[in-house]
Amino acid sequence: MFTTRVRSPLRNKQPLLVFLAMVSLGTSPPHASAEWYADLYGGITHTPSSDVTLIIRLPSGPFDHVFHDVKWDDSASVGGRAGYWFETVPWLGVGLDVFHFGSNLSTQTVPLTISAIGFSGSATLQAIDFSITAIAFDVIRLRWPLLTSAEFPKGQLQPYFTVGPALFMTRAKDTTNFTANNQSVTDTSVGVKVGTGAAWQFFEHVALFGEYRFTHLSTEPTFFSAISSIPVPLKTDLNSHHLIGGVSFRF
Repeated sequence: MFTTRVRSPLRNKQPLLVFLAMVSLGTSPPHASAEWYADLYGGITHTPSSDVTLIIRLPSGPFDHVFHDVKWDDSASVGGRAGYWFETVPWLGVGLDVFHFGSNLSTQTVPLTISAIGFSGSATLQAIDFSITAIAFDVIRLRWPLLTSAEFPKGQLQPYFTVGPALFMTRAKDTTNFTANNQSVTDTSVGVKVGTGAAWQFFEHVALFGEYRFTHLSTEPTFFSAISSIPVPLKTDLNSHHLIGGVSFRF
């Protein structure tokens, strides 16, 4: 006994429907994905005066030296940033920012306090070079789309704000404060970065931006005394102001 099978017209067209669906996904505009970006920038960093404390622990007790109002040199700042803006919430994004700057102190005479012996006077602090590399996590990035159009649906002008924690790796190089031979030591600490700026999109995938950012870190690189070889941590807070500008590539 023979059985006759009838093929469904829809089943005959399944390969064609799958093919058309794949083509449609491959050629549809990328509205369902995030807007990725990559930034390159440079600028200048200014760090206001702050106190520098040499933490000295002797058998008889603390013998800390506090140098007051130490002036920090201005320096260049360079870096790069990458991340994306969420498509479903186009004003919200995240990013990873890596940048480098310096906060060197030149040889200077400043007020000095040694509380252990009740001393208050002045002393000369020799030059120390601080080289800082930061990895910042922009856990919140907000932007305001202005001058929207068909060509720039997310705004040709985009003021923005960013904030997040940062990991600071500080290399401190001494001259003659602790020994005749230069010492170079490192310290890693967690701080914060806050920034605000504006981007102007000249083309669909290229924008220029300017930004002000503030960074805070407390660092404590440890040197060694030339006389007793005891560790001498150098503790200070660096509250730095950065003015940067750069180019942003959008994908």
